[in-house]
Amino acid sequence: MSVLSGDIPLISLPAVLFPGTFLPLQISEEKHRALFSQCADEHQYLGVVLNPGQGGNRRPAVPCTTGCLATVALTLADGDEGISVVLYGEQRMRVVDFMQQPDHFSGRVEVLKDYSGLNAERRTKQAAQLFQRYLDLISTRYETHMVNMPLPDDPIAASYLLAAVLYLPLEIKQRWLESASAAVRLEEELAFLNTECEKLATFLAISNHTHRRYIMPDADLFAHLISQN
Repeated sequence: MSVLSGDIPLISLPAVLFPGTFLPLQISEEKHRALFSQCADEHQYLGVVLNPGQGGNRRPAVPCTTGCLATVALTLADGDEGISVVLYGEQRMRVVDFMQQPDHFSGRVEVLKDYSGLNAERRTKQAAQLFQRYLDLISTRYETHMVNMPLPDDPIAASYLLAAVLYLPLEIKQRWLESASAAVRLEEELAFLNTECEKLATFLAISNHTHRRYIMPDADLFAHLISQN
């Protein structure tokens, strides 16, 4: 682990950003617009940390200390309403200390290392297959087309991508971000995908059975049968 020299801007959000993934934001407050514009113009890092007290949660607003170093990948003017920003996660980091600036927090941060862990490659292959089945089941369940999303071969990158796209409570996502082991993340992600696939498969099986059992005949045929009685 290494501590970055100098302070970097910190922003707390009701979201978890993972390395190698993107996070779109709508920024309306003038102070935040200026901060993101400065980071984009100067190619400056900023730290993104989860604030579990935001987003309608009534718990005390105490930001987490483990977050993600980010760069501003894209900014778009949005009229008088603010700007649209896309952040790109670079590396995991831990805030060593917080400092209050006039318009935002800043702090010294240390960069955290990542490790593949035991059996990470095997779990990555399992996750890739199960994730595709999960997408296929969702496509069937909601009768919609799902974009094919192959997982990277690298266990660390694959575990972060899954962590970003799976719909889970922020507390779980934050725990995965705090873990240094891709194998640990993948193990929990596999368990989640297995459970969700079983639920979806069961729902589809029951729906298909009910549809076959109670489907109404063609309206014209039904009328013809009635007229003969």
